[in-house]
Parts: sequence; structure tokens; C-alpha cells
Amino acid sequence: MSVGSQIEKFYQEVSEKQYLWFGEFPDGTMLEFDVSDNRVSLPVWSSKSRIVRLKKLNSDLLSEIEPREMSWKNFKEHMVPILEDKNRLINLNLSGKNLTGFDLEISSLIRNLEARISVS
Repeated sequence: MSVGSQIEKFYQEVSEKQYLWFGEFPDGTMLEFDVSDNRVSLPVWSSKSRIVRLKKLNSDLLSEIEPREMSWKNFKEHMVPILEDKNRLINLNLSGKNLTGFDLEISSLIRNLEARISVS
């Protein structure tokens, strides 16, 4: 599946279910990746099965990660301010053995998803 179709699937599934998923280590820290320009990206997924599949493909790196669910409302209210303060990016439906994904600004995620939700 292409990155574009992964992004589209993320918006479709999260706008329908109003939940998203992230990965958490046993110590409570969230899975994040260093990316270009000294930025850090938080991967989020539109379903638990996507994280489980990614863990199987990348067990050496992600074996300790546990899927955690959060409502879109709670994510916006509680996580977004923290992520913005830390200047984080968001990666939608990271997938594959090579951890393929697309990083974007949190403001873009909110704008795009809220537009989808308003037409649903």
C-alpha cells in the first residue's frame, strides 16, 4: 500500500471511529522516531491491527511496544498541546519492514481530520 493510500486510510478510519492508536513502551513512554532537521515524530495509527502487523514485521525494534487507544477528542485536548510544546511531528499509519510513513505538522493533522469529520 502506498504512503498516500495509508494516509487516506488513516483519515477515513479515524473520522469514522473517532479513535486513534499509538505505541507505548513498558515504562509508559511513547514510541517516537528522530527524523530530519532535529525533529521527532510520533507515529499514530488508525487501528490496533496496524500496530500489531508492524510489530511482527519489525520485532527486533518494536517487540516491547504495546498498542494504546485514545479517542480523537482526548488526543486533541490532552496530547496536542504537549506535542506542540515539544515541536513534534505526526506520522500517519507508519507501515512495512522499512517503517515507511509520512511526517506532517500537528496543525495539518487537525485541519485535515476535522474537515473529514465535519462532512461525515
